[in-house]
Amino acid sequence: MPTPSTPPTPHVPDFIRDDLGKLGLDLTDEVLAAIARYLGQLLEANQRVNLTAIKDPDTAWRRLILDSLTLLGGLETLEAGASVIDVGTGGGLPGMPLAIARPDLSFTLLDATGKKVAFLNSCVQELGLTNVTAVQARAETLGHEPDHRHRYDLATVRAVGKIAEIAEYCLPLVKEGGRMLAMKGQAAEAELADAGDALSVLGAGDIAVIDAYPDGFDSELVIISIIKEHPTPKAYPREPGTPRKTPL
Repeated sequence: MPTPSTPPTPHVPDFIRDDLGKLGLDLTDEVLAAIARYLGQLLEANQRVNLTAIKDPDTAWRRLILDSLTLLGGLETLEAGASVIDVGTGGGLPGMPLAIARPDLSFTLLDATGKKVAFLNSCVQELGLTNVTAVQARAETLGHEPDHRHRYDLATVRAVGKIAEIAEYCLPLVKEGGRMLAMKGQAAEAELADAGDALSVLGAGDIAVIDAYPDGFDSELVIISIIKEHPTPKAYPREPGTPRKTPL
């Protein structure tokens, strides 16, 4: 059987610099080069481990890297040393691009799959990142551990479940006054309407729906911002698998 060819490390496409400018983001060449190295590692490892359905480098820049970097605005108020947890990070999205762009913040990348965490550890080592720790665990379990419960200034999530479900994963990890940022599609507002009571139970306060991109971009991505107003009751998160099977 032929060995799959290894894709070259993606260069930084010109459209990325243009799009970052339109988003008001100014990243150095050094940061973009490190992100390109990470993306190259992701696409190469994806031939062995299922990390993303996206294989084309330009599409990966747009839908994996640029989408992740739209969260940078939500990190602006975080002071140096603040803690961020990326829940269900998979191949490191959005956590790895954000960690490369904000080396002054401390990132925990959380995933339940050992092969994905092993990949993340290899990236951390090869890129020499000192502000990233990859953790293998379920969010429902980690949310009850004293070292992690109510400990993080910010939780990020590239959401595939409904808002009530992902809030049950994320909000127990966030300290009072902290925030959760969820990347969602245009169905987000309808989901929020259905999840109002659940969010209040989990500790949510102010909620905002923010378009990730200005007009002119071909994207329906929105960012759900949820402030943690009060502690999450001890009963949450529930047993592993329950938030997905039976959302609040």
